[in-house]
Amino acid sequence: MRILFLAPQPFFEARGTPINVRNMVTALSELGHEVDLLVYPHGDNVDIPNVRIHRVIRIPGLGKAPIGPSKEKVIYDAAMMIHAFTTLVRGKYDAIHAVEDAAFMAWPLSWLFGVPFVFDMDSIMSDQLRYSRFMRDGFLLKAFERMESAALRSASMVITVCGHLTEAAALRVDRSKIFQIEDTPMTGAPPPGLAVEKLRAELGLPEGCEPVVYTGNLEKYQGIDLLLDSAVEVAREHPSVRIVVVGGSGADVEKYKAKAGAMGLGANVVFAGPKPPETMPTYYELADILVSPRIEGTNTPLKIYTYLDTGKPVVATDLPTHTQALNRDVAMLARPEKMEFARAILLLLNDKGLRRALGDRGREYVRSNFSYASFRKKLEEAYKHIR
Repeated sequence: MRILFLAPQPFFEARGTPINVRNMVTALSELGHEVDLLVYPHGDNVDIPNVRIHRVIRIPGLGKAPIGPSKEKVIYDAAMMIHAFTTLVRGKYDAIHAVEDAAFMAWPLSWLFGVPFVFDMDSIMSDQLRYSRFMRDGFLLKAFERMESAALRSASMVITVCGHLTEAAALRVDRSKIFQIEDTPMTGAPPPGLAVEKLRAELGLPEGCEPVVYTGNLEKYQGIDLLLDSAVEVAREHPSVRIVVVGGSGADVEKYKAKAGAMGLGANVVFAGPKPPETMPTYYELADILVSPRIEGTNTPLKIYTYLDTGKPVVATDLPTHTQALNRDVAMLARPEKMEFARAILLLLNDKGLRRALGDRGREYVRSNFSYASFRKKLEEAYKHIR
C-alpha cells in the first residue's frame, strides 16, 4: 500500500508526537508499505527505510511552530494542505494517514481524490484549544467541535492512543472504526556505568545525592510548577535531593530556572535543557525516581511507557492522563497537590526496597502489554480495515 502520511509537526524532535510518528512510519515500512511523510520544515533529519520525508516550504520571517495551537501552526498547516494537494495530483496513493489537525486537510482531499483517510487521534483538539486559550470565543469553539466530529465521521478509520480518546471518539463514530494503539517505550540500550558517572559530573551532582528526573517539554500542562512546589517540601526532608529537569525551550528553561532560584531551590533543581534522543538512556539510568507531574490533558504521555521500561520507579499525578495506563501496583500515583506529590516522592526516597519492587513491576507490566511487537501488530490489524 502506498501511504501519504501527514504529520503537522517539526520532525524529528525528541518529544511525544514526533516520536510516535517515527514509530508509526517505521512500523508501516516494516510491514511492507511505501510511505511518503510530509512534515513541517523544522526538525532533525532522520533516515527511515522505505520512508521518504518531504518538508513543506520554509516561510521567510515565520519561526518554528511551538507546541500547541499558534499562528505559526495555522500558516504552516495551510502550506501543508497545498503541498499535500500537489502530491496527490502527481501520484496515486492508497491511503492518507492524518495526524491530529492534518485530519482537516485529509478530509477534503479524501473526497477530492477518492482516497480513504485515517484519522490519527492523539488528543481531543477542541480541548487543546480550550486549555491553551488560543480560541476563546464560545461560538468558534462549538464550530470547531462540529468540524472535528465531521472529520471523524468522514474517516475510514480512527486510531487512538488511549482509552479516554477511544471513548471520546465512540461518542461520534461507530466503534468498529476505532483502533486503539498505545504508544511503545523508546529507551535504547542501557548506558555503561562510566557514562552515568560522567553525566553526574557534568550536571554538578554531589556524591550521594538522590536524582529525581523529569523529561519532556516545559509547557504549563506538564505541571512543572507543581513539581517545583513539591520540590520545596521534598528538599526540607532530603536536602541532598536533586530534581533534574531534561527538556524545554531555551526561554522556558530560563523562566523556570529563575523561578526555582526565587523559591530557594537553586541548589536542588538542575535544568539540563533539551537533549538528543540517544542521550536519554543515560538520564534514565541516572535517576533514582522518574516523575510525570502533568496536570492537564487526557492522552497518556509517551514517556510513561518509556519510564516504566527503564525499571525505575515512577511518580505520576493521579489523573486520567496517567491512570488509563498506570495503576498503583506499577507506579506511585498522587493527587496533583504539592504536599501529596511531595509525599509520594519522599516515600520512595526513604525506601530503596519499595523503589526496586515498584520499578521491577513497572518494567514487567510495560513489556507484557506495550511492546513494539504489539504496537506493530495492532497497526497491521488496523490497516487491514482500510476501505
